[in-house]
Amino acid sequence: MYTNASREGKMNSENPKSFKVLRGLLLAAGSQAILAPMGAFAQDTEAAAPEVAGERRSLDTIVVTAQKREETAQSVPISISAFSGESLEQGQLTTLTDLAQVTPGLAFNTFQPGQPEISIRGVGTKEDGAGASDSTLVMVDGVYVAARSASNVDIFDLERVEVLRGPQGTLFGKNSIGGVINYITRKPDDEFRVRVRQTVGKYDQFDTAAMVNVPLTDNLFTKLSFSRRAFEGYDRWIGPGQGDEIGGNNLFAWRAQALWEAADDLSVLVSLDGADEELGNINRQPVGSAGPLHDCGCASDPIAVDIALGGADSVRTYLGEEDNGGERNVFGAMVEINKDFTFATLTAMGAYRESEYYFSHDDTGLPPSPVVDLTGSNGNPNDLLLGDPSIGFTFDNSDIVWEDSQQFTGEIRLSSNSSGPLKWVVGAFGSIEEIDRTEGILFTAISDASLDPNYAAATMLFEGSAVAAFAQATYDLTDRLSLTAGGRFSYEEKEIVAFNEMPASPSLQLVLSAFPPAMGEDDWDNFSWKAAIDYEVFDDVLIYGTVATGFKSGGFTGTATTAAGATTPFMPEEATNYEIGMKGDFLDSRLRVNLSGFYVDYKDLQVTRFFQPPTSGAGEFITENAADAEIMGFEGEFTALLTDNIEVGGFYSYLDATFENFFGTPDISGSGDFTGNTLRQAPKHSGGGHVQYIHEFADGHGSLTANVNVKYQSVSFTNVDNNPLDVIPEHTVGDAWLAWNSDNDKWMVQAWVRNFTDEVYRTHVFTQRGNRIAFGTFAPPRTYGLTLQFSY
Repeated sequence: MYTNASREGKMNSENPKSFKVLRGLLLAAGSQAILAPMGAFAQDTEAAAPEVAGERRSLDTIVVTAQKREETAQSVPISISAFSGESLEQGQLTTLTDLAQVTPGLAFNTFQPGQPEISIRGVGTKEDGAGASDSTLVMVDGVYVAARSASNVDIFDLERVEVLRGPQGTLFGKNSIGGVINYITRKPDDEFRVRVRQTVGKYDQFDTAAMVNVPLTDNLFTKLSFSRRAFEGYDRWIGPGQGDEIGGNNLFAWRAQALWEAADDLSVLVSLDGADEELGNINRQPVGSAGPLHDCGCASDPIAVDIALGGADSVRTYLGEEDNGGERNVFGAMVEINKDFTFATLTAMGAYRESEYYFSHDDTGLPPSPVVDLTGSNGNPNDLLLGDPSIGFTFDNSDIVWEDSQQFTGEIRLSSNSSGPLKWVVGAFGSIEEIDRTEGILFTAISDASLDPNYAAATMLFEGSAVAAFAQATYDLTDRLSLTAGGRFSYEEKEIVAFNEMPASPSLQLVLSAFPPAMGEDDWDNFSWKAAIDYEVFDDVLIYGTVATGFKSGGFTGTATTAAGATTPFMPEEATNYEIGMKGDFLDSRLRVNLSGFYVDYKDLQVTRFFQPPTSGAGEFITENAADAEIMGFEGEFTALLTDNIEVGGFYSYLDATFENFFGTPDISGSGDFTGNTLRQAPKHSGGGHVQYIHEFADGHGSLTANVNVKYQSVSFTNVDNNPLDVIPEHTVGDAWLAWNSDNDKWMVQAWVRNFTDEVYRTHVFTQRGNRIAFGTFAPPRTYGLTLQFSY
């Protein structure tokens, strides 16, 4: 009764307290299973069935649950990209960064590990405080991940990933105003199976993954899986004791599941999972300045600016603080019960998740305590510090974050089973969250010897709760024409306690001001709705039109300089999405084309920016509501089988995302008008393509598959003021792989290369010193390696 595609509402998270014990159990169970009698290995449900002699190959179809029920991706009137677990593994796609390379409209940046910035169709969230909500809903088996530091899920042992673009407020509600990313794990079943996967690569990459599925009885099935990923880092520290590599990572993630088919109409799924990750230091360094620096005739040359400020001479070398980095631990548990009645299926889910996160890094990538005069005769007319005009130095500082989170989530829903013209789902949702976050800034000794090292910290203790009720129904007017309508009522409360500390030199108000604990609270409610029509013009050709709304609750700024700034909430944002689209399979399912055009009207869009007050040298990040923003765009995807052996495909996204009416608080420059500016993380053009060739060897010697794919992204901004320094330049990245598979699919050997042109491009940029100097991080260089997989 419990099918792979219909299972949702599970939670994938982790617990450092029981981590070592569970890891030992997993390894012991895996070793025992590998030595046990071998059985047949079942292929992914999305993989094509073996071809019959003389039968032409067709494109695979993936079953999704984007509307809380089983449907093929091609029959859902939603802009959705779905990736099978097999395709994710073949493409070495293991993180959200990788997923963004193959998904139209999805952009992913990271300020630092554990602080992701996800954007779908130009809508994202920069505010990282405990009291803010994200714009993209990240879910694991239908359970949303509250803490952003835990949202970059390791991709392993998955059945599929679904990326839904545009507001999904009716069925998903909370934090889905931009879209939804849902990871669907593979569930236990009634076959004994084992799989082991080993990868080695450049930069001492050593990844191991394993899975064992064991049916204990005729109706009780269990599965254990784990993933270990490790590499030494891409960049080299060239300070004292030079030669050390930085930026490495060491991750161990696991999942344990049990499925009990108690009766033909009743199933219970229990899932535990966790991860323990050591996060390496990051290489952030100067990449440009607003004008020529003192004794340097440079402004835009990143290497020259870096050298002028005392930094390194390459994007792959580093002179900042070496002893940085951090760790992340997560744990989760969930139970889902499915009861099948004659007319409907009742699903009840309860989940718990907790995470701990710590990270420190050098904000500037400069040597400790640089003495750099930025106000010399050849320098800028105004000091870059924008504080005391007599102090014209830059300084070195490190950013430090501690975050602990806990969440409880529950959902109950009833979905129709009728084969008649009416399909419906009704349900209720509830959640409780607690997030404690401290963001500290450590100032090393600077050019004024009278100033001691300084440490400033902003702390926010957050508690939130949310409840919602939802319903959606689709009625088939004819065999080809259907209408859909749905609605969701949501209510959300948030409470915070905030305080700032500056133990040493409180008069040095560079970034934060000290204030004692202060309380803030607010609540909001919303009704989101959806109306859609779809028509099957021909068999396998669907056109649709949708009007849908979305809502993201208000919140509180995480690193405000005053108590009033910390406890004054920013308001909710709302969006209305108008969309038309076409999904079609042609030529006996050998050509697939999906097209969509959309217009999104945003009201009170939440915008975070670095703000330098006109009357003070202290700067801060503030979040305020833009009056209006409009996003228009087009997306297209295609896949074609030119022959039974050659497949080509591609996607393209056009995005015009602008503030139509945004008069923010004026800063020290006197400007606060951002009307007409482009939204951050909203490249106008992005696209990609792939070519794949399969050669079948004779006499049962397996098959050889070759794949090459590329992704292009045009210029995008990382700040709403569209400062020319705050840009991710256009870039093109290519990957390739070559794999041999045995006829019985027991063995697979793959050689792969990532970023084969060794493209150097930024992944994040931010400005300091009154938007006068930009600091950035860069994507990994070319990497390559081998993967071996054994299954039985």
